[in-house]
Amino acid sequence: MSQMWWVLPAVSGVIGLMLGLAGIGRLMQLRWIAGGARMVTSLGLLGVAGATGLAGLNLQTYHRLSYEREIALIAFERLETGGHYRAILELPGEAERRIEPLQGDQFSLGARIITFARLSQLVGYDSVYRLDYIEGRYADRYGPDGVREAVSTGQALSRDPGLDVYRLARAQGARFGIFAAQADAQFGSAVYAPMAEGLAYSVSLTQSGLILRPANEATRALNTSGE
Repeated sequence: MSQMWWVLPAVSGVIGLMLGLAGIGRLMQLRWIAGGARMVTSLGLLGVAGATGLAGLNLQTYHRLSYEREIALIAFERLETGGHYRAILELPGEAERRIEPLQGDQFSLGARIITFARLSQLVGYDSVYRLDYIEGRYADRYGPDGVREAVSTGQALSRDPGLDVYRLARAQGARFGIFAAQADAQFGSAVYAPMAEGLAYSVSLTQSGLILRPANEATRALNTSGE
């Protein structure tokens, strides 16, 4: 939904308020008909402004609170060494990254997320993120008696260039509607899925965290089969 949903109620409200003030002026001059007409029109416009504003705000919740955007495409190639893969990572506005070796049968991608209060989201503030890492691992590394396979290979995807905005948001963000649902906790989000030759995934950021979807037919087929 357009971010201009508030224009009609705002214009109606301003015009209605101006007519209301003009009507009061006419009534004070004992010009009853002119003043009454302006007051009736003013009340009508203010009613329209209120109704359209509430309707627009309600409709906005369907779009803004469920808003998401794609932040990465990931595909995998098998390396010559057994059980190792190359991740081909496409990020918006960046050159393609090739990360290797990743070992295992799963990958995990993590990010740091800064979220905003729902009211802030409604007026246009979207969650922001910084990709943290990508790693390869084994799906069955945990058992009832402990860790079976502790191998984890991967790479950091970002650094702290000077001021740590994430730490500042955690410490002071609650005052400004940041981390509204995570005021007392560090907020990270991660997705994981099978890693194999030819598989590809789309990673999107919602207003609360990361989500993962298949990006080609091979991955959709694997997802459908439940393997």
